[in-house]
Amino acid sequence: MNEYDKLEDSDNSFTLVRVPSDEALFANSFHVMIKFPFGEAGHGFVERKFATLKTKLRSMGDDKVNYVWLYIENWAFYEVFGIYDSGKCNWLACVDYIADELGLSLNNITDLHVALDTNINFAKKIKHAQFNDDYEVILNGKARLDKKEVLDEILHIQTGDQCRLRTLTICINPKKQDGLSLKIYDKKRELEKSNKKYIPQWNGLKDKDYRVELTIKNEHLKEFYQWKGEAVPDELLMATLASQSQSQDLLFDMLYYFSNRLLRFRYNGKGVSIFQL
Repeated sequence: MNEYDKLEDSDNSFTLVRVPSDEALFANSFHVMIKFPFGEAGHGFVERKFATLKTKLRSMGDDKVNYVWLYIENWAFYEVFGIYDSGKCNWLACVDYIADELGLSLNNITDLHVALDTNINFAKKIKHAQFNDDYEVILNGKARLDKKEVLDEILHIQTGDQCRLRTLTICINPKKQDGLSLKIYDKKRELEKSNKKYIPQWNGLKDKDYRVELTIKNEHLKEFYQWKGEAVPDELLMATLASQSQSQDLLFDMLYYFSNRLLRFRYNGKGVSIFQL
């Protein structure tokens, strides 16, 4: 790709457009532009940035594996690509086609954010349980029995006006930073600032939207599937994540598994997930 400034696929559905890269790690950077038809009979089209594709500077010899990084835009996870018998799919459904056209195959997912949007304020529930003597905090797999111990791995962030505190965000990290983290916050307020209207259109939450957001790396994804006793389904993973109905159970299991590892409670001798508070 070093010699190209622009590439189009065989069906004229997407275009790679070279953009300047100031990162020392990558030699090439391209915007992946998806084409949308518009106008009468779809004779015209508009382009929208779907992803950024980056490559390192190295030989393209047949005896070497060359890696490509694909950074997908936020909207692609929420806007509807198509509606099928199993429900609606987002624009992740395009990834396999783009990869096939470019002669690429999935190596791994480097960074994945799993989000649960709900009308339940879990940050408020976690705060209540943490400071309630009836609950025992189990943080990063360790019971914290000393009530005066400072729990550095739980960060409470509050903002407000000059009358009172109005927002609460809770961030939970392992003691040894490895890319795993959990963030619980008021997504509605963020949406009001960012104007990402496609998110409530996708999740159906109009009035309240509290988010529980898990960030994991490739090693955590492997760990999760090992816990399930399964291999990572590389060939089917992107199609599964694209489908709203097919991805729900998988993503919640992932969220439940890692949130329990980071933070859970014990109440009356029984384990309690943050989702059971």
